Amino acid sequence: MVAAGLLEELRDFHQRYNQEKVAENCQDYQHGIFQSIGFKEFHEYLITEGKCPQETSALLLEKGIQALKLVTKRYARKQNKWVRNRFLRRPGPNVPPVYGLEVSDLSQWDENVLKPALQIVESFIQGRQPSADPVKMESEIKEDKRSHHMCELCNRVIIGDREWAAHTKSKSHLRHLKKRRKLQLKLSAVESRVSVTETQGDREGTEDLGQGRN
Repeated sequence: MVAAGLLEELRDFHQRYNQEKVAENCQDYQHGIFQSIGFKEFHEYLITEGKCPQETSALLLEKGIQALKLVTKRYARKQNKWVRNRFLRRPGPNVPPVYGLEVSDLSQWDENVLKPALQIVESFIQGRQPSADPVKMESEIKEDKRSHHMCELCNRVIIGDREWAAHTKSKSHLRHLKKRRKLQLKLSAVESRVSVTETQGDREGTEDLGQGRN
């Protein structure tokens, strides 16, 4: 990104849209385009460029590059997790197949990534089955797609083992489960208080009987 002209783009954007906001102390990197990866990481470098020693500027630039690498890797992991959860673990009837490509060797990018990717896209456009095999679903095991599961918490009937597994992890189901647990805790607390009260009453009755005998 840096070799492709990132710094020039950042300088231009900073001068035209961000410099005034920084001067007015109203910059907010949590909204709009300003939250994009590759901009806020170079904030210190941009606002001090030309106003500090060259050595300091070089250090701030390196700091920005390292921050850019970190957040880019974090974003990539987040994307991979989303793809796995949305397409591989909980696929629906309208979810397209997912294809995996070997991207570890950059020297073979065109052969291992670009060419196969174009072939897959062209196959779909032309209505043909791609020659490459899609990634197998992580939950691809023997399952009953017609099984019926009754969720008493949500008062719903879920059809299919995979759909049932997805339902038990859904926000609505977990919310109902949380409510039931709270109710159970309250009932347990009430029962404990009643039990203590009854025990105290039994003890007082025993003491009264003992006093009567005396």
